[in-house]
Amino acid sequence: MNNDNQLKSSPASSLSMSGGGNFYFDVRGHQVRVWFSSFSGAEKIYLNDELVSTNRSYRKMSTHTFQVDGETLSLKVGVRSWGDAFRGIYVAELYRGEQLIDQDEIILFAEEQKGEKPKQSTWRWISSLLIGLVVGYGVGYTFAKLTKYFFFG
Repeated sequence: MNNDNQLKSSPASSLSMSGGGNFYFDVRGHQVRVWFSSFSGAEKIYLNDELVSTNRSYRKMSTHTFQVDGETLSLKVGVRSWGDAFRGIYVAELYRGEQLIDQDEIILFAEEQKGEKPKQSTWRWISSLLIGLVVGYGVGYTFAKLTKYFFFG
């Protein structure tokens, strides 16, 4: 959902593998920025570039509460499902009480943005990695057993 009150100069939400992700919201002329790291679980909420909340969470969604002009707002950050985490889909939802007033979503992989199924090369890479891990474990285990048998009797 787009916020009609969003500032024209607000940066677009973004995510990079090394720099983490940023969501931006406008609340009555105040910029709210959410920074998160998908690797460390760190989350920081900034109101007009001033840190107002910090957390480290590995849950699907975590909640931050903060004040804007005396009004309490809640911000939920994370993924809707563990499947979304593996596909690189992150969300931030801004609430006033129980009412959702704005939300944004970042999709890391381009094929998800286009609404297409992930390319076979992505799935081929993941399956090759898993097969490599299993084969590597098997070879290492067998080599260790044979070494023990032949050299240490």
